[in-house]
Amino acid sequence: MKKTAPPPRRPPLGTPAETEPQLGAGWAAALYFALALLYFLPAFLPGRHIFGTDYTQSGFFYYDFITQKTGSGGLPGWVPHVYGGVPLFSNPGSTYYPVRWLADFAGSTRLFFPLLFWIQFGIAGWGMYLLGRELGCRKWVAFVVGLAFQWTGILTSWVYAGHDGRIIVVTLAPLLFYFLHRGIRTAAVAPFVGAAATVGMALLSFQIQNAYYLLLAAGVWSAFLLVSLRVHREPARLGKVAALGIAAVAFGFVTAAVNFLPFQNYVDKSPRGMTGGRGYEYSTSFSMPPRAVLGLAVPEQVGANVQNERGEYVFPVYRGENAFRLHTEYVGALVMVLLALGAYYSRRNRYWWFFAGLGLFALTLALGGNTPLYKLYYDVLPGLKRFRAPDLAYYVLSFSLICMAAITLERLAELRAARGERRPGTDATDDAGAVLWIGAGVVGVAVLGAMFLGSGAAGMAEGTSGLTPSQGWMRFALFAAAVAGTIWAWWERKLSSVAAMALLSLITVADLWMVGKKFFQTMDAPEVAYAPDDVTSFLMQQPKPFRYWSVPGQSAWPRFINQPMWFGLESAAGEHGNQLQSYNEFAGAGTQTYVDFHNFADPRFLAAANVRYLVISAQVQMPWLREVFRGEQAIVYENALALPRAYLAERVTAVQGPAQSLAALQDTTWDPRTTAVVETTGAPPVGAGPLQGNAQVVSHEPDRVVVRTTANRAAYLVLADNWYPDWRATVDGRETPVYKTNHTFRGLVVPAGTHTVEFTFRSAALHTGFSIYLACLALLAAYGAWLLFRHRRRGAAAVEATDA
Repeated sequence: MKKTAPPPRRPPLGTPAETEPQLGAGWAAALYFALALLYFLPAFLPGRHIFGTDYTQSGFFYYDFITQKTGSGGLPGWVPHVYGGVPLFSNPGSTYYPVRWLADFAGSTRLFFPLLFWIQFGIAGWGMYLLGRELGCRKWVAFVVGLAFQWTGILTSWVYAGHDGRIIVVTLAPLLFYFLHRGIRTAAVAPFVGAAATVGMALLSFQIQNAYYLLLAAGVWSAFLLVSLRVHREPARLGKVAALGIAAVAFGFVTAAVNFLPFQNYVDKSPRGMTGGRGYEYSTSFSMPPRAVLGLAVPEQVGANVQNERGEYVFPVYRGENAFRLHTEYVGALVMVLLALGAYYSRRNRYWWFFAGLGLFALTLALGGNTPLYKLYYDVLPGLKRFRAPDLAYYVLSFSLICMAAITLERLAELRAARGERRPGTDATDDAGAVLWIGAGVVGVAVLGAMFLGSGAAGMAEGTSGLTPSQGWMRFALFAAAVAGTIWAWWERKLSSVAAMALLSLITVADLWMVGKKFFQTMDAPEVAYAPDDVTSFLMQQPKPFRYWSVPGQSAWPRFINQPMWFGLESAAGEHGNQLQSYNEFAGAGTQTYVDFHNFADPRFLAAANVRYLVISAQVQMPWLREVFRGEQAIVYENALALPRAYLAERVTAVQGPAQSLAALQDTTWDPRTTAVVETTGAPPVGAGPLQGNAQVVSHEPDRVVVRTTANRAAYLVLADNWYPDWRATVDGRETPVYKTNHTFRGLVVPAGTHTVEFTFRSAALHTGFSIYLACLALLAAYGAWLLFRHRRRGAAAVEATDA
């Protein structure tokens, strides 16, 4: 099916022809990327580092660990620094997203997020521009709505927490919709290859929940297009398009095999792998509050728990059913004005109604437990039980509203061009009053909101530097008036399309940046911000390996949760989000959280976990704790009962499974110094009689641990590092079974005498997935090079034909 050319746009009778702004895809992309670079420029400056709550506290240290590992030529496998050790693929983030290579090439983890955000925000605007053009919008209309999506509130606000995976998925959404529309419309292969690459990149973000919503929305979009473009009436064409679409999604998943192959083996060992999920209450724990719908226009009305560099709140403080709130739903005055106009001018456009329906569906998803519909989704939609933040679906609503805005602005441009001609069959509506009165109505609603809703639920805390809810309504009213006035003046031909494009672009950027910039901050460079404090320096001087435990809620150290891992220190806790469930159960699994450490009230569990130091910001009196250092933020206590990282146990108690092993540990007769509880069908053979000997850790690296043992008889070696099937062990070079010991750790039998035991982490699934990943990227690159070669060859042939 060939795309039909749009009818010629003629000026009203008696008026001179007006030149439409001709902003091609290349120039549009250059402007989008230039704006993104300007926005994020402070994070690129020497001595500065981008701030993000989750990223600053935790994510940076994982990414730096990855950079160090890949810089030495290896794949990052095991992270020993948190929760007794975890495989990196348990929560890989954007480890294999290609933009990471730029940061690695630059040799600086500090630059990863600025580079990523610059590129992704540029892609967001450009992808929306391409989608607008594919939907039939003029170039200038597509450019303006591209700006609206590029800087929409949900995107800019996710920067504050450093949610790179979420941002990657959302910024790719318009591109996927563009490729699917173009592919279904033309039945050509190239757009589906583009869709495959887009799906693959979205999945490489490893933001599974956002990717789930994207694929769900894309599936609905494809079904709509098959009917809307009448492809379903041509069986051969329908079969081809369906096959290409399925192949594109499949190729995308295959591209992300480096994440999914090893992760699928991990799921049932994680806290998220519980059969049937963790229950409806858990799955709706981060639902979008109904009053947050007002945040579409006035984020100040809802509030947020966001602070600036001086510790001042930049919005009224959010107080609601969720524990905290670090984002905004703001879509800007342009989108809200065009939404109101669209209800009148686009009411006959099937695309407008599709996006209205998609947006409403996304809103009911985001509201989660606040709407009875979510229970239906929970029961019907596969995989939804695994998630706990329905409000993440909101971005689909934001995207849908911006698509509706594009359709409406283009409709206004069509009507403006046709006004006065009254050609047969042409809807040449001449109702200028509708534009004026609808725009004025939006402004009036904002003013009324300032009067009657300005003292809403969001409260002003001491030190708040942002606008009050009432002032937020007035801010929105001013920008809405600017948008409505510009559209009305352009509609009445008091402004040219060039001037309208310029004004709407400036208003949109100013409007969205005024809100978005409150979520973007920088801090001192890592070497300054993360410099070791006195407690860190003390622990760095102690012989390794050992674990420390900064008691939750009772210690002001460390300032950044995972900062000690930057210095090779290992925590009994930390920040991760998907650690091994066996370790959670060992430390004390919680009901509202993955782990609440209630078992650590028993010193035997601390001893068995090699927790040598407890860090507390208060004086405590325990016979087995000895104060060894007093710092500015906390006191360090040495645990006199702590067992070494590796030790020999005299006896073995064999149990059949996790429930029995945990019960055996909690039994008052269990003594970790002498007895190892092993999950096995038969007791490992160890000798009888008194045991004399020791175990010494010779080397302790992330993916390799070497222990030297000496014993007068066969004994059981306990290594207080988490067990996982990908750990292998040899004794003097001969492979030997590794048992799950003391519910979560590793252990094996060593013979009498002196021996060298080597544990190595080797994930066949990770290496297989990485090979597939490289092959897929190579195929995409080769296809892209072939398309470029073909395009240039056709261009050269066209030039030769013209010359002839």
